[in-house]
Amino acid sequence: MKINVNHPSFISFVETVTKNVLSNIPLENYFNLSQEKKLGVQYMVFKFLKSSVKVRAKLTDNELKSLLPQLCKKNEEFENYEFSAVLNDILNNYDSVSEFTNTPKRVVKTPKTDKTVRKVKPNNDQK
Repeated sequence: MKINVNHPSFISFVETVTKNVLSNIPLENYFNLSQEKKLGVQYMVFKFLKSSVKVRAKLTDNELKSLLPQLCKKNEEFENYEFSAVLNDILNNYDSVSEFTNTPKRVVKTPKTDKTVRKVKPNNDQK
């Protein structure tokens, strides 16, 4: 996939995706987080990133993986260093983060209860 990264529509696309992710996930203290918390932030950013990209384009996993370095570079130009670091970490851990987002979640079904059960009156035949 060949992308003209200086095209105004691509720059607009990057800005839209960036604003969508940053408006939903605060990344101010990303560098101070532990490794486990960073992985959680990466998962959330990747999830929002996929949903934001899905609005405008249908991308396969390989195309999305090739888009990440471009997003990273553009965010460094926009001085979004923490978001750029998150994108770089996602790119380094792409297989594990992608696998985690693609695994189906367990759905716990609650059993249906019959709410029309009549209450039985107590028997007053005590001797």
